[in-house]
Amino acid sequence: MSSSTKEQLGAALKHLLEIKPIEKISVKDIAETCGVNRHTFYYHFDDVYDLLEWSFEEDANRVLPKEIVYSNWRNDVLAFFQYLSDNKKFTLNIFNSPRRSYMLRFFRAHLEKCIRGFAVIVSQNMNIDRADFEFVISFYANGIVGLISQWMDAGMVFPADFTQERLMAILESSVENLLTRFDRT
Repeated sequence: MSSSTKEQLGAALKHLLEIKPIEKISVKDIAETCGVNRHTFYYHFDDVYDLLEWSFEEDANRVLPKEIVYSNWRNDVLAFFQYLSDNKKFTLNIFNSPRRSYMLRFFRAHLEKCIRGFAVIVSQNMNIDRADFEFVISFYANGIVGLISQWMDAGMVFPADFTQERLMAILESSVENLLTRFDRT
């Protein structure tokens, strides 16, 4: 029952985010939309932002790839952008809220995990110092988060000169190429 209640509260929040920004949504609004009392809300969450973070993490963990598979990396990267596009109002509300840094840290951590899994595979026969290896992962995670931030700042509309094809061209073999520059064999 607890998980179901949390999901109902999350659905109510998402519904309200279609109508108004997060700063204008109260616990009372969510409870009324969900058909529960405020005590039920506070049993599960500290405040609206706590629910927002939980909802975002639940969605992201359910939809986004857990790791980037070497043979399927293109689809995994595109799934990340597709999730954000499909949930545009929700993600833009988070991005434009005081929790922006939370969302960007979450993206960075998620991307680092995905890139690390990919980098481990492509660097198997390389002798790379651990600090250099982590630098490459951080470089790519921060770069992608930067692109996501720029995209969200523009209302999630890609500029004409920024296309999925260009993003894929940049990423194609680039992790492997950068790792080889740190190979000491």
